[in-house]
Order: sequence, then C-alpha cells, then structure tokens
Amino acid sequence: MFRIRRILNDRSEADRSAIQQSREILESQFPDIDKAKFDLIPHQLRDSLKYKLQTSLYVAETRTGTVQGFALLMYAPDLNFTYLDFIATKRNTSPTGIGSALYQRLREESQHLGVKGLFFECLPDDPKLCRDKNLLEQNKARLK
Repeated sequence: MFRIRRILNDRSEADRSAIQQSREILESQFPDIDKAKFDLIPHQLRDSLKYKLQTSLYVAETRTGTVQGFALLMYAPDLNFTYLDFIATKRNTSPTGIGSALYQRLREESQHLGVKGLFFECLPDDPKLCRDKNLLEQNKARLK
C-alpha cells in the first residue's frame, strides 16, 4: 500500500528524506544523466521565480515514508502548460501500478490547473535512435 504526496519545498525532515530517496531512484533509473541535474531539484522546489517554473515533486511512499516512486512536475502558469520532467519507480520491483498512479495524479493536477496540456519527452524505443541494447530494452518497457 502506498500514498501519493506532493512536496513543494525541502523545509521538513520528511520532505528532505523523500527528496533524497527520489534522487536515489532517479540515479538508478537514469544513470547517464548529469548529476548536476539531480542537485537542482531542491533549488527548483524552493525558487520558482529563478527557474521560471513552479516545481512539485510527487512521491509514492509507504506508511513508514519509504519512497517507491516519484514524479517531478513543472508548471508554467504564464504559458499555461505542465511538463513531466521525470517519473520513475524503484528498480527491481514487480509491477505494482505505482508509475500509473503517479501519472494519473499528474493528469488530475494538470486538469485542476486548467492547462492546455501535460507534456513530456520519452527516450526512444527505436533501435536506429538508441544503439545501447540495455537502454533500448528499458526504454521499450517504459513505453508499454
């Protein structure tokens, strides 16, 4: 069983812990991404004016605070859209619907905000665009 919780900053210990656990999931699922991107998350949560987007971290966690998955949502009120920057679940867990539940929560939030759309990028699942066989299989699994 898990609950989905929205985090807007890193002021509380529970939020800092969830952010750190989300970072660990992000690093394990996307090992080739520049680590500086991970370091930005707390700053993006704290300072929407500097980054020109309102950032929210949604975590799926157990009652004891163990993060099972997360999604990072950016909202551009001036352009009226939301952007899903990352969504990931813990490695080596059997399918539990956590990713689907997180995505559904982001869709609901986007509808609540009345935006034109919820946008995101997907890594390619085409062998011509992704030559790394392991990454290709992972990308195909993400797009199911």
